[in-house]
Amino acid sequence: MSSLSTLSFLSPLALALGALAIPIILLYMLRLRRTEVNISSTFLWQQLVRDREANAPWQRLRLSWLLFLQLLILAALVIALARPFTEVKTITTGRIVLLLDASASMRATDVDSNRFAAARKVGLGILDTLGPDDTMTVISVSDVPEVLAAASRDKLVLRDAIESAEPSDVSANWEAAMTLAAAGAVGVDELKVVIVSDGGLPDNLPSVPGDVRFVPVGERSSNLAISALATDSLPGKEPQFFARLSNYGTTDTEAIVDIRLNNSDAIYWAYRYTVPAESYIDIFEVELPEDFDTLTAQVTLPSSAAVEDYLAVDDVAYAVRDRAGAGRVLLATVDNLFLRQIFRSLRGVRLFEIDPADGLPQQDFDLYVFDSWLPARLPDGDLLLVNPPRGADFFELGSMLTVTEAISINKDDPRVRNLGAYMSAVNVREFRALGNVDWGAALVQVGQYPLVVAGTVENRQVAILPFDARYPNTDLVLQPAWPILIAELANWFSPPRIVNVSESLPPGAVVTVHFIEDADEAVVTRPDGQQVKPVPEGSEAVFADTSQPGLYRVDLRKDGRVIKSEQFAVNLFDPAESRIMPQKSITIGTTTVSRGGREESGRREYWPWIAGLGLAVLAVEWWLYHRRLRRLPRVTLAGLREVTVSGQGRLRSFLRRQLDRKPRTTRTR
Repeated sequence: MSSLSTLSFLSPLALALGALAIPIILLYMLRLRRTEVNISSTFLWQQLVRDREANAPWQRLRLSWLLFLQLLILAALVIALARPFTEVKTITTGRIVLLLDASASMRATDVDSNRFAAARKVGLGILDTLGPDDTMTVISVSDVPEVLAAASRDKLVLRDAIESAEPSDVSANWEAAMTLAAAGAVGVDELKVVIVSDGGLPDNLPSVPGDVRFVPVGERSSNLAISALATDSLPGKEPQFFARLSNYGTTDTEAIVDIRLNNSDAIYWAYRYTVPAESYIDIFEVELPEDFDTLTAQVTLPSSAAVEDYLAVDDVAYAVRDRAGAGRVLLATVDNLFLRQIFRSLRGVRLFEIDPADGLPQQDFDLYVFDSWLPARLPDGDLLLVNPPRGADFFELGSMLTVTEAISINKDDPRVRNLGAYMSAVNVREFRALGNVDWGAALVQVGQYPLVVAGTVENRQVAILPFDARYPNTDLVLQPAWPILIAELANWFSPPRIVNVSESLPPGAVVTVHFIEDADEAVVTRPDGQQVKPVPEGSEAVFADTSQPGLYRVDLRKDGRVIKSEQFAVNLFDPAESRIMPQKSITIGTTTVSRGGREESGRREYWPWIAGLGLAVLAVEWWLYHRRLRRLPRVTLAGLREVTVSGQGRLRSFLRRQLDRKPRTTRTR
């Protein structure tokens, strides 16, 4: 923005107050210039008393720094009251809505400090040129747009709003921002919307009433990012991790990727890659130890790299091992191949198999699967009973029945929602009648007799299949309905989770915390170490403070003691934020808004700086005045012993002149 005209004044009549300099000068000319000295007698000072010149009402004006400073203070105040200004080119004037892009890409450091600091400078430049009738609304655009100042003329309020704004680590919600901007057009003839951003806005944004201006920030596009990260554990194999490394720059780049496990600083694995320009590479088949829970991956540039990585927030990604599933499963069977294979193929299952003749082991398991056998005393864990040979205290076995009717499913139960297309082709030769199972629901049945029952009894989950799950008694184990049924049951058997999060979440996502196992308090620890206690509503609580990428830990407490903990990961996997190439235009509605555009004429006032200069000169004048008072000579009554050196010299000279004079002849009566 350049100047369009010479200096002018909004209140030129205030310059007439400069006439106050006349009385200030007159006061200095009328001022008596005596030095007060305490003496023991006035006898030796009679000649000085007769000196009338000291009492003359008018004296020649002498140079005084205090007078000069006081006149300078008056001049500064008078000029400030006159409100000097120059007309300058500005982006816009009038009723302005300023949208500051506060998304993650605005943290890019390809300009001084970062892009958001450059956006703040643009906003402050518009603020400096606001006229007395102009207003401005300041909106920070992140995942939830925030109005920092609403339609204000107060420049102090607006300046504080712009300077206090900070960029975030999330994606920007431009639809909500445009809705807020459009709300400012109600009752306004001409609305001016100024968008300060590096671009990357979606193309389907709604139109905004008024005139839209776009001010781009940013210069470079060089950026490396981890754009995807996941871990998986295939049945019977060690867990592995997968990552995608993306290069959003225009030059092939070397990069080093390393991973760390369980929040440790020790590097578990590292490798060097060359990533093609504007492309990506996939990293996979890296085995992880069985005991890992969390993983942190990071990309860095080698010292020999010829390019820069201008955005740091997407250089690190996090993953939490998905422990969903039935967990530790004990299978007691006599060579039931169909049960063994299905549980070995399920994710989240660690299968342990025993021969029923060996009895139960001492360890505890999450799920016990008993095939055609029951121990003398049932364990306390969850139970899947297949073809039980006898009843127990929570169910009874009746006579053997032959299937003569069609097999049906309970369509209202979500545990068999995927079986509808497959059970019609299933055949079962015979099964046992079940009784005393009103604690559960019949998922599959033949007529009035349940073929699969599942429910909760004695604080544990139990499912019963009262038939021999082997061919040729049933062809169920040969059809797609078998793995679907067992997988749904295994998922139902899975231990209840605090947060049902199996994959990475984007910043700003809402997480539901479940108060399980009679917990009375939940504490969420953010990646920065800050702890938050979400307020429960019933048996759940909503936690939405996930704006920071990293690992979050949720602790459930009962009577102040931690009873269960889980972790989840938040990552910025957003190509729109990682692709930091500044855009030359944006599309609002059906209109394409290019960078630059026409400028308007605004006013830049200088009175705050001039008033500040006047206050600074006032402080200097006050200091000089009090310093001068401290340096005045003083003579005491104690034989002139406390007279200053310069004062003693002047007094001795005066007494010597008095003694050398010829005494006058006086008459005495």
